[in-house]
Amino acid sequence: MNAQTKEDLYHLRGFENLIYDAVHLMYLAHDVDPEQDKDGYQFTYARSSILNTLLLFECGANCCIDALNLPGTFAEDIEKLPFLSKYEFFLGRMKPDKPFDRGCEQLKAVADLKKVRDSYVHLKVKKQKYSIDDWFGPDFKATPFLNIPNDSRRWGSYHAALALKSANDFFNLFFLTWCEFNTDTVCEILISSEPAGIPATSSTFVDGIGGLSRAVRDWDINFKFIGKVLDLST
Repeated sequence: MNAQTKEDLYHLRGFENLIYDAVHLMYLAHDVDPEQDKDGYQFTYARSSILNTLLLFECGANCCIDALNLPGTFAEDIEKLPFLSKYEFFLGRMKPDKPFDRGCEQLKAVADLKKVRDSYVHLKVKKQKYSIDDWFGPDFKATPFLNIPNDSRRWGSYHAALALKSANDFFNLFFLTWCEFNTDTVCEILISSEPAGIPATSSTFVDGIGGLSRAVRDWDINFKFIGKVLDLST
């Protein structure tokens, strides 16, 4: 029996499922009839959509590091970096002359979403003075750039769309503009079950179960970085 080769290994990356879950939960949140939503399903769907979007950043960063095939000990050290630093490291390997501009709008939005993620993952008790006359309860303010409420009970379909669009804008900028990859290469890195080739060694079909076109039609969210063909007629 022949020894298993690297090409025989199935690569379960998870990025595609996160996108579909974020998108479809956003649709569910938007489509809830507020007059009939006595149990607050809109907010449950919105929170779930946002959490899937937040996981895209870490997942994408780990996919990039995996594609570099770093030696064991070095790879373990890089794995300990925050996800933004992983993207910066990856860009330095791919395009040493391209700066990782943390001051651009797309990165400011990601930094905002990272605050949301960290706050949600490392849940601590928040305390705020309020009056019994405050109809919606105490105001825990919002993130500085995207203005996403720090109180997740206030997240709605608008915030779900905002988070997903911000993530999409970052990935378009990072992979297509800064790394200068074609969409097949991005798909091999993020969603293929095969080893990632840079440049890609094959083409990948995206959106086999449908559902992404509504995002660009209704919320101006596109998926150019993974080569989604958008049919705006549907």
